[in-house]
Amino acid sequence: MTLSWPPIDAEVSAAVTRQLHTDISLYDRSGVIARFEDAFAARHHSPYGLLTSSGTAALHSAYYALGLGPGDEVIVQDYTFFATATPLLQLGAVPVLADVDEQGELDLDRAAELVNDRTKAVVVTHMWGNPQNCRRLRAWCDARGLMMVEDCSHAHGAVREGVSVGELADAACWSLQGRKTITAGEGGILTTPHQEVYEKATLLGHFNKRALAGVRAESPLYRFAETGLGLKYRAHPLGVAMAEVYLRRLDGWLAVRRRHAARLVHLLAGVPGIDVLTPVGADRVATFYAFVFTIKPATAGFTRDDLLRVLAQQRYREITTCDSMRPLHTYPIFTAPRSPVTNYRAAYIRSDPQVAERLAANSLRIAVPTDDGPAGQEYLDTAIDALRESLATVTSSADPARLAR
Repeated sequence: MTLSWPPIDAEVSAAVTRQLHTDISLYDRSGVIARFEDAFAARHHSPYGLLTSSGTAALHSAYYALGLGPGDEVIVQDYTFFATATPLLQLGAVPVLADVDEQGELDLDRAAELVNDRTKAVVVTHMWGNPQNCRRLRAWCDARGLMMVEDCSHAHGAVREGVSVGELADAACWSLQGRKTITAGEGGILTTPHQEVYEKATLLGHFNKRALAGVRAESPLYRFAETGLGLKYRAHPLGVAMAEVYLRRLDGWLAVRRRHAARLVHLLAGVPGIDVLTPVGADRVATFYAFVFTIKPATAGFTRDDLLRVLAQQRYREITTCDSMRPLHTYPIFTAPRSPVTNYRAAYIRSDPQVAERLAANSLRIAVPTDDGPAGQEYLDTAIDALRESLATVTSSADPARLAR
């Protein structure tokens, strides 16, 4: 049984059809664009929201609006999707890669070793929808005079210790791509508490009517509002009409995913050598963009691939690798960086991100349903049965000594 996403039902179809007969392109901040920006920003406790054509465009807009440019260094966690960092190259800024801890969160002790007088900002990613400790991150950045950026592309609506993802950031960005919890098919959105950041981000990709209304007339940037700065990052209203429906469903979806994830946590609890990377906890609301668990072969006595092989023998293939999130230091664009606006003299990999590499190599994921009805229950029951049987098989033949050699 395969879990399809997103759910296209009568309400979604009606919303898109209604928008189709209203406007298929909006040059200003009105209609569905304004409604979604306001609702999304409010949901994440931010005064400003700006829709873009993708999550990558949102990050590019945020980095530009924060004033990052040639020679500026930005600490980026190594365990993330490559588009978290590649927009920095468009500005000539330097992504300096930092390792994560065993939970996939930025290792602040390791990151501290990378800070120098050229460091301007830190970027963290809430991997798989598990929110990092933003209060601690904010205090860490403030103590060093650094700006804080959050890539929340997996984490729509996530909360930790009462703080929403994005709430404490200087800029936060979400993808609205087709597989995301809130999807517009393609799209992105950034939020910020700073009016000047919002205005600069608007100017980068939203020329003419939007920028003329969104940038203060007294701003020195206002004279460029008619033309913008050469990019077009508008979101498509038909996609936003979809996303508006999904945003209204978000809290209900997250509650259902939490219940399903708790069953998976219960199954894996106490299995030697298995750690859950996306835990259910009283201190957090995670989004479970995927439920992820990591196998420590030397302790478990079996590898990720051993478990996948047994699952495949059962003809169960809904549990997959996390290879799409391989560490940034393994990509040529970071080992031999290129930029359209500057030349880099060398790679900026100054640490040995062993934990990021280990998590990527040993983790497995499974989608978590937002449906609490018969279909969602059947999907999860099937997953649990397949996983339980496969774990029994691999643990019965586990040989830690073989893997320790």
